[in-house]
Amino acid sequence: MLDKFLQGAGLDRHAIAHGLRLALAAVLAFSIASIFHVDNAFWAAMPVFVVTQPRRGLVFERAVFRIIGSIAGIAAGLGILKTGGGPWEMMALLGLWVAVNAFLVHMLRGVHGYGAMLSGISASIVVLPSLFHPETAFALAVSRAECTLIGVLCVTLVVGLFTPPSERDAFYEEVRNVAIEALRVAGLVLGGNRADAAEDGLFRTMADVQRRGALVSAASPEGYRRLHHVEALLVHAMGVLGAARLVAGIQGERARAIAPLLPALAEARQDEALRQSLMAQIEEQAADLAADVRALLAADAVFDADARSADVRSFGSKATWLAPHRDERMAAFVALLAGGATGVAGYIGYLLGWPAAALAALGICTFSMIFGSMPRPKAMVPVLLKGVLSGVAMALVYRFLVQPHVETVPQLILSVAPFALFGSLVRASPKHAGWGIDLNMCFWLGSQAKLPAVTDTATILAEAAALAFAIVFVTTAVRLLPEPVRQRARNAAQAIGRNLARIAAGPGAVPVEKIQSRSTRHFLRLALELESAIDLAERTKGGFGAVLALGRALARMHALLGKGALSAREQAALKEALAAVADMGEPLPQLAARIAERANGLPEGEAARLLRSASAALEDSRALLNIGLGPVSA
Repeated sequence: MLDKFLQGAGLDRHAIAHGLRLALAAVLAFSIASIFHVDNAFWAAMPVFVVTQPRRGLVFERAVFRIIGSIAGIAAGLGILKTGGGPWEMMALLGLWVAVNAFLVHMLRGVHGYGAMLSGISASIVVLPSLFHPETAFALAVSRAECTLIGVLCVTLVVGLFTPPSERDAFYEEVRNVAIEALRVAGLVLGGNRADAAEDGLFRTMADVQRRGALVSAASPEGYRRLHHVEALLVHAMGVLGAARLVAGIQGERARAIAPLLPALAEARQDEALRQSLMAQIEEQAADLAADVRALLAADAVFDADARSADVRSFGSKATWLAPHRDERMAAFVALLAGGATGVAGYIGYLLGWPAAALAALGICTFSMIFGSMPRPKAMVPVLLKGVLSGVAMALVYRFLVQPHVETVPQLILSVAPFALFGSLVRASPKHAGWGIDLNMCFWLGSQAKLPAVTDTATILAEAAALAFAIVFVTTAVRLLPEPVRQRARNAAQAIGRNLARIAAGPGAVPVEKIQSRSTRHFLRLALELESAIDLAERTKGGFGAVLALGRALARMHALLGKGALSAREQAALKEALAAVADMGEPLPQLAARIAERANGLPEGEAARLLRSASAALEDSRALLNIGLGPVSA
């Protein structure tokens, strides 16, 4: 019966062992803080449940950024108090600080955004209680820092050292398979086959690889250096796909002769002589495509070298611009909501004279930043509601039934141990880990496990109600707001459209190569968002490669015009097409038709083929580009 219960709870031997280590770390951190009479010692247990991660590097890096973020937030909170302003001024400054950090949560890659989140939350912990008890602000800041250090140290030693390391070698092999698949898909495109499903699947694989890259590399200097290799390979893989599309459109039947060479090249990874022979044939038929293929092969070969040789400068701006999670518009929107809600909630609580308002405002700050960092917050509403309300209920049980009987520090430590064990097992269960984090965090925060215990019923209920109100308020707002994943997809599509317009407008302050490399991050972000927005994804088949081909066709038109070897009619047709794309002032189907019409009036040559390729690429990519213009058209 016990085995059946454990199986239903998602607890196997590994999960139980992990849960016991979590409980030990939490109780140990709480015990150290309590024995040394650190104020609010329950804070020391809280880092245990969020710092712990499935891989050792993530544990160590998350621990470091929790310390950095907490210290930065505490310093900012004390700085806000030192300004000597009134409640309104303090809440305005706090809201601004929270907004800045909420913005950074979106803009920083991997675990780095966690530090910004803790910076915003820690400042709130210092400033909000000072609205009602300004004399305790400095002591509160000091105890917050002490508890953070104690908790991080305990979870690192007790849990982190037993956590398995990241499987970077397996991840790098997955990255290298992207190169093989890119060559295979490019071969299909050159052969005149419809490779929409394979192409879109590859783009989503690339987006997922890039998303996981920073997590796999956490706490490893060599991993971070190798991360630049990962990014370079993705950039060059996209280059091959775009070049294959353009060559297929321009060369037609001649492109089919090259088609079998690319998958053969992918299979000849270990045969250098065969690779050179295949590359010579590709070079003879399509020099531009050969240049992209060589760059991809070079990026793939780097993984055979020592990771310590990796350096972002080796890849120039292409690698430095690759950051698919950077969405400035969405980051600004989340920043406005998180900062505004925190400042307004704190000030309203002050006006109402409700001491528990500090806890409510802190909850609003924390939950809004957490939801703001999620790719699909609406889907997580039930999870967070379950975790927070369960933690609040568990805290009420503790405060009403257990805490009144606690009189000494040893009794205090023993009193929380069963709750720590239960919460740790929930957190360790793969089946319940999602809401288990919030269960533990809200239990420890709501328990107020300290001496002397607060036993006033009204105070206990008010504090519980404050946390419950915060999660209900934030989750209600999340449900009412538009789904962010759709907006992020639209933002990415708009950015891609703007980059295409810049390429069409011609050489300017920013070189075409840099504009194309900037587009890479938008492509990957859009691929990642469309993976979540299933209904949008189903209506945009085949768009990614077409947009890449369009960008290359536009750049090629400028290069052809620069040679000055065209007739007046050809020059006029190319200039008109480029101006039309730069303006984007008409629906894409009409724009594609107009460009194709100009090609029909020209003699057969590279200019006409480029115009037809651009027209076909516009037609194939219009559903994807229209995401940025409003509802997706069929």
